[in-house]
Amino acid sequence: MRIFINNANSYVGKTLCADLQKVFDQENRILGTLTPGAEADAELNELMGVKRIVSRADKQKYTASILSCSLVVYDLHSADVDDVEYVIKELKVAELEHNITFVLISSAMVWANTRKQYVPLESPGDEDNLEPDPDALEDVEVKKRPKELTDADLERRVPAAAYEAWKYLETLTLSLGSKAKLRPHVIGAGILYGNGETTFNELFKAAWLTQPIHKIIAPGDNYIPCVHVRDVARLTRVVASDDTTSPYLVAVDHSRLTQADIVQGIIDQISHKREVPICPAEEVESEFKEVMSLDIILEPSEPLKDPQFSWWCRDGIIANIEKVAAEFCKWRNLRPIKMVVIGPPGCGAERLCVRVADRYLHEEPPHLTYEQIIQDACSAPTKAARKLNKKVKKLALTPGKKLPLKLRTKLVQNRLLSNVCRYRGYILEGYPTTFAEAEALFMEKVREEGDEEEAEVEAEDGEDEGDDGQEEEEEEEEEPPPQEEPEEEEEQRPKWKVAESLVPEYGVLIRSAEARCKARIFDGEAKGPASEEDFVRTSEEYRNANLAEDGTPSTAEFFSEQCGLQMLPIDIDACTEEEAFQAIKVHMESKGQFFNYLRSEEDLVREEQEHLAQIEEQDDALKMREQEEHAKKEAALRQKLANEEETRRKVIARNEAGHLEQEAQPLRQYLMAHVVPTLTAGLTEVCKEQPEDPIEFLAQYLFAHAQEVQSVDLAE
Repeated sequence: MRIFINNANSYVGKTLCADLQKVFDQENRILGTLTPGAEADAELNELMGVKRIVSRADKQKYTASILSCSLVVYDLHSADVDDVEYVIKELKVAELEHNITFVLISSAMVWANTRKQYVPLESPGDEDNLEPDPDALEDVEVKKRPKELTDADLERRVPAAAYEAWKYLETLTLSLGSKAKLRPHVIGAGILYGNGETTFNELFKAAWLTQPIHKIIAPGDNYIPCVHVRDVARLTRVVASDDTTSPYLVAVDHSRLTQADIVQGIIDQISHKREVPICPAEEVESEFKEVMSLDIILEPSEPLKDPQFSWWCRDGIIANIEKVAAEFCKWRNLRPIKMVVIGPPGCGAERLCVRVADRYLHEEPPHLTYEQIIQDACSAPTKAARKLNKKVKKLALTPGKKLPLKLRTKLVQNRLLSNVCRYRGYILEGYPTTFAEAEALFMEKVREEGDEEEAEVEAEDGEDEGDDGQEEEEEEEEEPPPQEEPEEEEEQRPKWKVAESLVPEYGVLIRSAEARCKARIFDGEAKGPASEEDFVRTSEEYRNANLAEDGTPSTAEFFSEQCGLQMLPIDIDACTEEEAFQAIKVHMESKGQFFNYLRSEEDLVREEQEHLAQIEEQDDALKMREQEEHAKKEAALRQKLANEEETRRKVIARNEAGHLEQEAQPLRQYLMAHVVPTLTAGLTEVCKEQPEDPIEFLAQYLFAHAQEVQSVDLAE
């Protein structure tokens, strides 16, 4: 059987390829197109099972390839509307040589604006058959929900504005029913989820990254019909093999989830459990804002009600949230990075752990220490936390005293089983410190019949831990399972296995001389015991547990022997911190690259270069400002000096003028007394006579009156 799948590399297309490889219990030949801009990839095509990629460039060959197939599937979520319209019209006018089933996968958004009727939220069948009190009902607000719509309401459907073209293509597809040898079907799919997500991708991504950015569009009680993308593909397979199915099929699961149910359920599974805020629509920015505001309940069509239908997620996304979350991580290549780092006190493990956490575990990295886990457990607002806090304070009075092994194990296990650690991973620093602690933490009993009740009893006992005052004085009361037992007791001995959900994938063993560790602590280069006595005690405990010469198994040997984990040894005394970090990076990435929303090496180099360029730019700007300020200061100083010089010159000139004026006083008096009167009289005569030679006339006048000038003593 030949099958044509449009955009085989798309979200829905990949799922269709996987589910349609075998229909009618036979291998099928799949042809398909790629999304615009995508390039043919032989490895990907082989993985999807696509035998040949069809180009849209040559319309004649494109149409011929479609007409050569017995099943043709177009998904509107990734298809071009004009392309789909072209194919439908070609099918309508073509002369078919064999039977063709044409399937158009549409969306529940085509029903978004359908006029709704409302019914009480609680079904009348769930109430007692008692007459309600009318007076009591007056004060009670009856909650309502939209009444179910079925495929029988097909003619009533009204799409959202952006999906008008989809409804047109649905109608165009159904009109092909009158053509011989052509069987058209429209699948009105609910909001798709699973296999890496599209619509809910931003919700899953933010939850995986523990980013508190989720918002519920008020009021949040709107119903969003959903369906797993694999169930749509399986319904397509049913349509291909059963020619009695209805032309229009509503594909939704059996859940009735509100927007708040979906958002809260995703967070509770993957991220820190918290209440998601309900915000007005204006405050929410999302590509799928319209989808998240959908309020409609659709009833699945008959094939989906058939008990023989092979459901993947019959009860919806939240009922199967663990499965859906695992799919999201698998399809997005999100791997939990679980690492344990052990070493002697003062080896500086915390510095390497911080760098690894910052590089691989994003913001708020789950970098854990035993002390932090105990502190967080004691600070919880519960009765058990208060009891634990009291116990820890009492044990702190005795150096070297520890909580019972069972309680230590339970506290660390609970933290490692938290949502963030399960999905993003953890870096556990400095714990376990002994083989016994490692075995208690990362080994679990093999469950057999009757063990569940016993496990529940143990859990209840664990919750009551600390009630008895004698337990506060307990030492390491729990021993690991005995290694050797008599043969007759072999069957009675409990079996143990590695706890796969807890065990780390990477391990680092840091080695350092005791003297260097001590120097790091007291030089402030590493964290460690506050006093020399505590350092000596903890160093001795580490030596006895991990460097014993009597054959006592070490913590690292547990990981290598029991877990098959190859520990990375690092002699921190013989290398720099940067060299140690690079060794850890190589060790981690030796098992393959992981996406984890991490920045690539190229991005990191580019960001580092941009950061350096920004620093250089800031330095240059600072230097420029300093030069400008220096130039302004120099200019101001020069102006000040110039002003002072100008003032000085004015003072000198004023003083010189006064001095000259004082020196000129006797001469002025002489002239005024003896010269000016005669000269003035002479000039007056010149004006009266107006001689032809005034100068000669004036000279003769002065000569004639020279005797009238009285001699004076200039000294006066």
